[in-house]
Amino acid sequence: MRIRSLAFLILFISLVSMAFSGCVDNNSTNNVPAENVSNQETVNAETIVYIENYAFHPDHVTISPGDTVMWVNNDSVAFIIKGTLVGGGIFQSPTLRKDDIFTYTFEDKGTYRYELVTHPWTNVGFIVVE
Repeated sequence: MRIRSLAFLILFISLVSMAFSGCVDNNSTNNVPAENVSNQETVNAETIVYIENYAFHPDHVTISPGDTVMWVNNDSVAFIIKGTLVGGGIFQSPTLRKDDIFTYTFEDKGTYRYELVTHPWTNVGFIVVE
């Protein structure tokens, strides 16, 4: 009886994990294959931030108004990035699976704080536009 209960628990946890991993947006138009990352004309990004091991690398960058930042998901886990400008303004990526990228052009000066909303316990990143 105890082995059957343990097997049921493992099956239940597996099913729940699969259900949550399937709760992602498949209709993103901003996703570009990673092989295009090196082609700066294609993505038009001045700064690249990599997501690796549930963290941003680098986690703090300074750019100018009108600059574009590109995030590249190198993890095997899907993420959604959400950023807020201190004092107002917000941006959010679609779901980024492994090797997907998201770009955002920053027009307003200020400090933006961004995070992985699908994994809120992870570190945050900052972009300073000056």
